[in-house]
Amino acid sequence: MVDARVAGSIQEALAGKRVLVTGATGFIGSVLARRLHQEGAHVLALARNPAKGQRLAALGIEVLLGDLTDAARMEELVSANVQIVMHLGAWLRGAPVHLARRVNVEATRRLAEICARAHVERLVFTSSIAVYGPHGDRDVDESTPVHPYGDPYGDSKIQAEAALRSVAEETGLACVIVRPGMVYGPESLGWTTRMATWARRGWCPLVDGGCGMAYPIYIDNLVDLLILCTTHPGAVGGTFNAVDDGPVTLGEFLGAYMAMVPTRRAIVIPGWLLAGFAALFDPFVPSIKLTYVANQMRGRGLVANQRAKQVLGWSPQVTFTEGMRRSELWLRSQGIL
Repeated sequence: MVDARVAGSIQEALAGKRVLVTGATGFIGSVLARRLHQEGAHVLALARNPAKGQRLAALGIEVLLGDLTDAARMEELVSANVQIVMHLGAWLRGAPVHLARRVNVEATRRLAEICARAHVERLVFTSSIAVYGPHGDRDVDESTPVHPYGDPYGDSKIQAEAALRSVAEETGLACVIVRPGMVYGPESLGWTTRMATWARRGWCPLVDGGCGMAYPIYIDNLVDLLILCTTHPGAVGGTFNAVDDGPVTLGEFLGAYMAMVPTRRAIVIPGWLLAGFAALFDPFVPSIKLTYVANQMRGRGLVANQRAKQVLGWSPQVTFTEGMRRSELWLRSQGIL
């Protein structure tokens, strides 16, 4: 949560606002949609599959069927007096790889153009710290230049950010870019459910003893930041890393899940071996650049979160220890542990 006075001003600013959330049936999108609804916004949750929208609809959230790649449908939805657009819908990974550009880049540019024509007050785009690529031992912040590096997901987020900035410059659209790290917590399939399953099976990969850096952010901390970006005047035109305070190593991150089991079983991998394996198999796994993953699992560089603190007054309220405690409670309630 945020400071009570800030929370009150946010609630006042959002009251009655029509907020379209793309990717609303995904992990982050669904939590965000629920929080916006609680803050008094009129949430419009975009869903490709009506079944996936049932949980949100049961809370009184308006669920709208549509697909990001359907330009006519997106024009129709945004033009229906939408004031704020929270754009989280994306191709994450997997087949087919061509969707990385179609969904993450082309649909994002088109959505920004639609928002500009409809005079939307603000577009908040959820990008990723994957834009920094394999920075290894180098610390990065929002001023660090980003360049395509061969990973379909990371490259598409770089291109999507560039497309948004271009549209904003041409049209005056108020845009905000947020770059989350490893988003974990209740309902997270990737960084919580999968990690706990790996821990239970003894599959957690500890490269060079787990000395590489992790970049976690607890879901509530991220949602706090995203909601701040909808109303804070200083957010417009800004780019903000979304990671919790650290540092947290991969050994500590994965070790927290191993402690829940509890187990000491893990897959211990020398860094040189992982790097060689990644280089060998990179050509056969087009949806992800394995050498990027290998580099990051060994890298000790930090991702700064100071800009969001200094410009927006944000700070992660849920600590790593508390976030893992809440995650464990949820995992046990779901029978995953």
